Amino acid sequence: MRTRSALSTLCLSVLLGCAAGDAAQTVPPDATTKPDVAPDAADDVAIVPLDVPDVGVRCGDGICSRGAETCESCPLDCNRCPTCDMAPSCTGALAVPTSTMAVPACNNDMGGNLRTNYACGTDLGVAPANTTCADPQLRIRVREISMQRGFFDLGRQLYCIISAEDGRHSELLLMSPRDVAGNRNTTRINLRVAEGVLWGQGDLYRSISNITITYACFLSSDGAAARRVLDDIAGRAAMVSQHADGYGWVFGTVAVLGTILGSALGTMRDQRVIDVQQTIAAGAFLPFTNGRSWEVRSRNGNLDLSGAWDLRLTLEAWGCAGVRAVAP
Repeated sequence: MRTRSALSTLCLSVLLGCAAGDAAQTVPPDATTKPDVAPDAADDVAIVPLDVPDVGVRCGDGICSRGAETCESCPLDCNRCPTCDMAPSCTGALAVPTSTMAVPACNNDMGGNLRTNYACGTDLGVAPANTTCADPQLRIRVREISMQRGFFDLGRQLYCIISAEDGRHSELLLMSPRDVAGNRNTTRINLRVAEGVLWGQGDLYRSISNITITYACFLSSDGAAARRVLDDIAGRAAMVSQHADGYGWVFGTVAVLGTILGSALGTMRDQRVIDVQQTIAAGAFLPFTNGRSWEVRSRNGNLDLSGAWDLRLTLEAWGCAGVRAVAP
C-alpha cells in the first residue's frame, strides 16, 4: 500500500510540473495583434424594407393605365370602345339574315325597261372612311330562281354560270341543271346557301372596290351535255383556284376568268335566257352588310305563245364590318 501511494504521489508531481512548465512558456499577446472579437449581432440580421402595400391598377380609379387597361377591360376609366355605326358586328356574320330590305335601284327592271349592262349603288351609302367602320366584308348569293315559260313549251333544264370580280379578286359560281316546266307553268328554285354564293365563298370577303357581276343562264334539252360543259369549266377552275367548295371557285386574279370561261361558252349551243352585267358601287357595301336584296330579270316574247319566258333571279347580300383603327 505504501508503494502504491508513493507511485501516485510521484505521478501527480510530474503532472503539476508539466503544467507549470507550459504556463512558464506561454508568450503574452502582442500589443499590435487585434484580439479575436465575435462579429456584431447586427451583421447577421437582414435589412427588411417597410411593408408598403402595392396598390396596383384598379378599374374605377379614374385613370386609364396604358398597357394594363383598355376600353374593353375597363370602360369606366378608358371610356366605351368605339363601334361601327353602319354595319353589324362580324361575330356570327356568316349566318344568313332573317330578313332583307329590297333595293329597287339595283333591279335591272326599270319601269319595264330591262337593262343588260348597268350600275347601281352610287347613291345608297357613304365611303367607309367617313364612318367609324373598317372596310365592309360581304357575301352575295342567288337566293331564288323563278321561271315561267310560254304555252306549248316542253320542259327543259336551266343552268347558270355567274362570275363576279372587283379588279383584283374574282369568283365563279356554277348552278347545275335544274328541271323547269313549260306550258305557262312557273318553276321556283330555292337554292341552299352553299349552292348560291357568288361572292364571299368560303368566307366573307373584304370589299373595297366596285363589284361587277355577270349573269348567264341557259335552257337545255340535253341535261347530260350541259353537265359535260359545266364539268369542263369546273376542271379548269379547280386547277387555278384558291378555294373551291363544289359549286364555286375563288381566284386571286381576274384574268383567269376569261381563260376558264372563254372557250367553254363559245362551244355552247343551248338557248341563252339571261345575259346581264351589273356593277355595284363600293359606296353601297356598308348598307348591304345589313341585309339587302334585289332582282335581275329577263323576259322574252308573249307567254301566251310558245318560245317565251320570264326569268327572275333574286339576289341577297349581307355581311359585317369591324371598327376603324384610330391613331392614338
